Amino acid sequence: MRFLLVLMCSLFAVSSVSAKGPIYQSAIVYHPASNKIIVDQKGYRERVPASLVKMMVGLIVMEQVQAGVRSLGETYTVTKKASKIGGHQVYLKQGEVFKLRELLKATIIGSANDAAYSIAEHVAGSEKAFVKLMNAKAKKLGMLHTRFVNAHGLPPGWRSRKSDNKTTAYDMAKLASALLQHESILKLSSTEVSAFRNGTFQLLNTNRKFLRSYPGADGLKTGYTRKAGFSMVGTAVKNGERLIVVVMGAKKPKDRLKAAKYLLNKGFSKLTNLKSVAMSPAKSRHQAVALN
Repeated sequence: MRFLLVLMCSLFAVSSVSAKGPIYQSAIVYHPASNKIIVDQKGYRERVPASLVKMMVGLIVMEQVQAGVRSLGETYTVTKKASKIGGHQVYLKQGEVFKLRELLKATIIGSANDAAYSIAEHVAGSEKAFVKLMNAKAKKLGMLHTRFVNAHGLPPGWRSRKSDNKTTAYDMAKLASALLQHESILKLSSTEVSAFRNGTFQLLNTNRKFLRSYPGADGLKTGYTRKAGFSMVGTAVKNGERLIVVVMGAKKPKDRLKAAKYLLNKGFSKLTNLKSVAMSPAKSRHQAVALN
């Protein structure tokens, strides 16, 4: 009788979870130092990244600065097209002049679509040319299931025949790992509030709740569109070890935050003794999951 009672309770719990559905679509916890996956929850499932694409914008800028091709002190004059980019923005006006440093800050901290678009124009001459740089870099990083179509992450207009950006949690972990090589990005991604436009505008970090609530957190990026759901790439350091967590397709902002914190705790607890799966695109498991 006791066995039957326990079984019935278990079935009820499972059915309750199933009826409610998952609070996110895919997730991964990655240990960049060892190049290993600590937790994998459908990390190869294709998803829409939304503003997570701005991590690639930041990476390209920093690599060009490091190579001496660009300087963060360079100035850019806002074009009419850049001033028309909608969604989350810093309301750039045609003719305004900003340093590349300021545009990068608005992109990473404030997730400003118009700032990301402006960077694309400044660096490559046009967003179309910049997207080619984004896809080339993704290929070089081994992001085999990522395709960028714009620099800001907004969905194509309802009249547009263009496809949306696409990626996987696995690929976003790879991108985050490359981005973490640049301390300037971590400094920005860990900043909760910063002044913009000579102090007349406040940039609020879209990831500030994670930064405030998880010990050792210092980045990286959030994303949202109706199709993508609520996603985030977070990173934190504990006892000298850094982990990256990617949560994609959550139903609510609190769901992605709750999931990220839970998964990081799980990852840190498993880090020392878990026989993790190497992050190699050549693995047959990677190919099998990606094709499903």
